[in-house]
Amino acid sequence: MQKSASIILLIIFALTSTASAGWKAAQKPAKLIGGDGKYFMHPRWSPDGAAIAFTESNYKGLWVVKADGTGARQITDEVAAGFGFEWAANANAIISRVAKYEKRFRYNAVKLFDLDKNETRLLTDFRTLMPGLPHWADADQKVYMYNRTKLEIFDSGLKPAALAKTAARRQIHFLKEDKIAIGDIATGAYKVFEPLEGRQCLNLTPSPDRKKIAFEIMGGNMYVMNADGTGIVDLGQGHRPQWAPDSEYLVYMITKDDGHQLLASDLYSIRCDGREKTQLTTTSDKLEMNPSWSAGGKKIAFDVMHEGAIYVLEISK
Repeated sequence: MQKSASIILLIIFALTSTASAGWKAAQKPAKLIGGDGKYFMHPRWSPDGAAIAFTESNYKGLWVVKADGTGARQITDEVAAGFGFEWAANANAIISRVAKYEKRFRYNAVKLFDLDKNETRLLTDFRTLMPGLPHWADADQKVYMYNRTKLEIFDSGLKPAALAKTAARRQIHFLKEDKIAIGDIATGAYKVFEPLEGRQCLNLTPSPDRKKIAFEIMGGNMYVMNADGTGIVDLGQGHRPQWAPDSEYLVYMITKDDGHQLLASDLYSIRCDGREKTQLTTTSDKLEMNPSWSAGGKKIAFDVMHEGAIYVLEISK
């Protein structure tokens, strides 16, 4: 009888320990910038943790601000520059697909913003059709993009990133006909995976060590799989996952809507194996969205819809 009681206590302890594990908010979020007549959204931490890049309403333009909220500067006001932009591993440049309109036609191009030299340069010409988004590879020396039927690779003109591991930065990943393609920048060769047959993949996010890929299924759940296409884990409902610097945890949002507008949105974290799911925000009057995990691992940047402000949340484990 005593032995049975001990076993029950151990089980209860294990369950409560698991429930309380994971990340949690250490204090209330602090507003970093915005919400005072200027609408800002979609923050992304720099790889060194020293700055945050973000955009304006409708993804117009790009801004950069120091992690303490000072020194905000606009680096471009171009249309669509804030959609799918990406930091270089050395945190000295950003790539983006920018757009312009001539009469009723939209033209897109890939542009590199060199923050050290305060210069910009086009990596492509302006085109009427450019569905793909640019990504860094090969320690920032290359930029690649998959466009409709072919993989394009460009020289960035930057020096190799000291912070990037060569093997990890050789990996390329992109969407090909709603499936996940993973390959090697050195050869341009890639393999295509269909994690769930007949289902459209979106929002691919590679882990910092490039060993795993997080993604969503259109109209479905959020998943993680190994870079070789094995070990698929269903993480449940979730949107726009972003990795922690240790490649073990993800931060993401869960939203509710009525089919026309968002009614609620909160931030969550979860281990990539599906354990330790925790809710980081619990507000009923704010829509917290688009989270980004800091390089130091102890802060989450996000935006608040309608308010148009960027916030930073300190977290602990």
